[in-house]
Amino acid sequence: MGRDSLFLTKKPIIGMVHLLPLPETPNFGGDVDAIYERALIDATALGWAGCDGLIVENFGDEPYLIGEPTTTQIAVMASIAHHIRREASIPVGINVQFNAWQAEIALAFACKLDFVRVEVFVDTVISAQGIVHPCSAQITRLRATLGAGRVQLWADVQTKYTQNLVAQPLAQSAVDAKAAGADALIVTGAATGQATPLEAVAEVKAAVDLPVYVGSGTTIDNVQAVLAIADGAIVGSSLKQHGVVTNPVDPERVRAFIAAAREGSPSA
Repeated sequence: MGRDSLFLTKKPIIGMVHLLPLPETPNFGGDVDAIYERALIDATALGWAGCDGLIVENFGDEPYLIGEPTTTQIAVMASIAHHIRREASIPVGINVQFNAWQAEIALAFACKLDFVRVEVFVDTVISAQGIVHPCSAQITRLRATLGAGRVQLWADVQTKYTQNLVAQPLAQSAVDAKAAGADALIVTGAATGQATPLEAVAEVKAAVDLPVYVGSGTTIDNVQAVLAIADGAIVGSSLKQHGVVTNPVDPERVRAFIAAAREGSPSA
């Protein structure tokens, strides 16, 4: 199964810390303190209520630029990630939209994070903002140069909101990602909150011996089915107030979700 797992739990649930819009993005509210406050409250709620890990993501920055964020945005994310890492007793990862691999490795290195999520690791894809090229060759070299080998690379395969420029089977993309140095793979549905086809997860699981996580659409109703196939799930919308992705984390929804995930699985 690739590298040793970061998690004590066999089938981890990783909660999303969705940042409010950052400075220099269209929907920035003008108050940096509000970004810090929401992020730290959400991270605390997710950890307290039982999540096994966290991912910090600049979710509010739509429409995303392809490539690296601004210096100010990196500074804000670094401050938030540092505070969360200092307080959290569970693994913490980071995702900088869209495919900002330099910022991700730099932030993980500086803030002592455990993993990064990379949307376009292999394959060349078309997104709403244009063509995105894979970064596996570059990100693995930067990680090695910084001596950040402890930072795991979690790679999406044929990620949501994109289409491959050259069509190929999902299993082949998974094989390519493993060969390029991925430590774990993520399979998603077509969009945030949309269910991930379990047959796609099974296809990837059959193709590689890496941990495979479901990256979208896991709910309290389908979590048992998801975890019967996948090695864990990354969850955002289902853990928010009223199940709305832009709302704050709801600790009671998190607790209920974790209970459902663990039900009947004492070794999970």
